[in-house]
Amino acid sequence: MKKGNLNRNKGFSLIELIIVIAIAAILVAIMVPVLIKYIEKSNVSSDTQLADTVRSAFLCAVTDAKVLSDPDSTPYIAKLESTTGMDADDGNFSVSHCVMHDSVEEIIGMSVTQLNSKIKSKHDPNAKFHINLVNGNIIVTITGTDRTGKKDTSSSTSNNDIVVD
Repeated sequence: MKKGNLNRNKGFSLIELIIVIAIAAILVAIMVPVLIKYIEKSNVSSDTQLADTVRSAFLCAVTDAKVLSDPDSTPYIAKLESTTGMDADDGNFSVSHCVMHDSVEEIIGMSVTQLNSKIKSKHDPNAKFHINLVNGNIIVTITGTDRTGKKDTSSSTSNNDIVVD
């Protein structure tokens, strides 16, 4: 018996290891962009749900009799009804303790000043929630993001903002 033949097949050759590493690298190169796309779509979905919660909170607030009878809430309702609308973290509204402000924060479960930091799909550091009241319907727009999840920050994407109405 020859003992030299038994020691030859104890491990993988360098070529075999390089082939396995190359195949793994190709699989990773294919999967990473797909994974990133799904993560961004998940972020857009999360933002859409948060925008719907904000819409519900403002809708409940502007239809609440206590809010409608509160004189401190009247300017904010008027601002929502104006053509420009209002940002959720509007400076005066975010520090106000009118009935509308307290009602909105109670429904969404957080301070209105925290809302913009909760946007997950933002592509612009100035992404924000914008609220309008049009014909009795609340429309919430998240500006500075792209509802398609493509991270397009060009000026032409303003029609791609996340909108919930």
